[in-house]
Amino acid sequence: MKNTHFHQGELEIQNKYNIWHDPALAERLLKDHIVEQLIPFIEKQSTIILSSLDLDGNIWTSMLLGNEEFVKVKTRKKIEIYLDQLKSTQSEILFTNLRPKSKIGVLFIDTASRTRYRLNGYATLLSNKIEITVSEAYPNCPKYIQQRIPVFSKEPSELGIKESKGQALNSFHKTWIKSADTFFMSSMNKAGDMDASHRGGAPGFIEILEDGTLKIPDYIGNNLFNTLGNLLKVPKAGLLFLDFKEGHSLQLTGKTELIFDQEENTDFEKTMGTGRYWIFKTTQWIQTKVHHKIDWKLISFSPFNPKIKQL
Repeated sequence: MKNTHFHQGELEIQNKYNIWHDPALAERLLKDHIVEQLIPFIEKQSTIILSSLDLDGNIWTSMLLGNEEFVKVKTRKKIEIYLDQLKSTQSEILFTNLRPKSKIGVLFIDTASRTRYRLNGYATLLSNKIEITVSEAYPNCPKYIQQRIPVFSKEPSELGIKESKGQALNSFHKTWIKSADTFFMSSMNKAGDMDASHRGGAPGFIEILEDGTLKIPDYIGNNLFNTLGNLLKVPKAGLLFLDFKEGHSLQLTGKTELIFDQEENTDFEKTMGTGRYWIFKTTQWIQTKVHHKIDWKLISFSPFNPKIKQL
């Protein structure tokens, strides 16, 4: 029986590793709507990650933060995000990228409970809200999520008051990235369907090569290969890094390359035995000072994180 729940890139990597997913199981996981049991979870979230495409075809990852219930599930196929409830800057490339019925990827993530839910579909920006129509929705495992509790500041503050842009990463960015334990990313398949996802590890899990390229290990996951399947066919992505202490953000867009079958002992240690990495070459970046005003309280690192010998 042919499995039609996965696109060609996902299937190619699954086949490479002799992985087969029961179509019945895939059908239970991958829906064209939001499952009813998860509606309360979505409507309680204060953190949303979104992927979008600019007019030049560059992929960007954005974060929106807001009061609880700034997201409303109108039907199992329709979501609304209310902009008057935002606690993050509206000086965001997301709002420039969204056009009527833009393809979009969405990740609802609760770092306190290490719970996440992904969906993709179409988004339209209106004067006071973003309307999203769901095409596909599915849960993700809690692996590699650092447990953080967001506490919103009650102090009034201007958001996004200073934005800078460039092409090559500077030394400040490299230090930021090398110390990161979390980032968010966006990718897309050949049909243009967008995907927003999470990556985490112990601080130092991202290596920066001499030319400024990022080398990122691909850890053991659910073996669906959603992201790697996208990168195999459309080798570009958008990354988002956060300064969890100050509320600053760093958005990168660029080109990617997959590296398989690395069999040195150090590679097995760095990748948890997968021998897989992916490379990211930044072509543009946007740094926003005071993207949001939140006190992110780190409770614990993920128990799944492989140990890093040194930063």
